[in-house]
Amino acid sequence: MDTFIKELKLEEIPDGPWKQVAEQIGVENLYTVLRIVGGGTTYIPKAETLIRPVRNRHIREEFNGCNYLELAKKYNVTDRIVRVICGPGYPEGQINLFDEDEDTFS
Repeated sequence: MDTFIKELKLEEIPDGPWKQVAEQIGVENLYTVLRIVGGGTTYIPKAETLIRPVRNRHIREEFNGCNYLELAKKYNVTDRIVRVICGPGYPEGQINLFDEDEDTFS
């Protein structure tokens, strides 16, 4: 069967999402993907999922401690998402005025 793939032409693939994938990555690469995941139920995540770590890194690098709304607008996310990505609210290296240790004033 693997020898037939060399003869398969793009126009022989039925119209639909798999033909679109073949147009982008080539017929032989599509065949390889289908050999790996074909026949089963496979969740295919959105493309954004793949690049999310890079987006999050950019957000953390640009975070200055108070620009949640600006970053949210720039990266098309909510300010809550920016807060989750960036953490407590002060840039790396900045000290917190309020020590979180309970024994501070005892």
